[in-house]
Amino acid sequence: MSPLIWLVIAIVLFVIEMVTPGVFFFACFGVGALIASLAAKLGLPSLGVWTLFFVVSLLLVLLVAPLVRRWMKKMPVVPVGLDSLEGQIAQVIEAIEPASVKGQVRLASGAIWRATSDHFLAEGSNAEIIRVTGVRLQVSPVSESVSNKE
Repeated sequence: MSPLIWLVIAIVLFVIEMVTPGVFFFACFGVGALIASLAAKLGLPSLGVWTLFFVVSLLLVLLVAPLVRRWMKKMPVVPVGLDSLEGQIAQVIEAIEPASVKGQVRLASGAIWRATSDHFLAEGSNAEIIRVTGVRLQVSPVSESVSNKE
């Protein structure tokens, strides 16, 4: 095969790697295809190019991919969007009664949300966000350990 075909194969493999999160398998073969492209450009016979492609790809899959996977597992998962609200402390700006759908809280960012709770929360008290349910926050009274930290 010509060096250009190997280069196209490498690009296709890298694109597949980009749309396949967390695998790092196709990138190993992409590097193998790049090496094969270079070997083909230097005039290595076809059998030698294929052998080089498979050897480089196999070595990368066996050696580099496990290292990258281990490194990826060490990266902390940072909640984003609505998931980041859980655990935050909010101030009750409209009393929350368990039997009622009324009640509002203000987040530290200034955003105002409707809130529900299994406990009565008076206006002015603090509440911990347990979860986001639709367009409402499920909150609970702040425990002593949390309020002592503030």
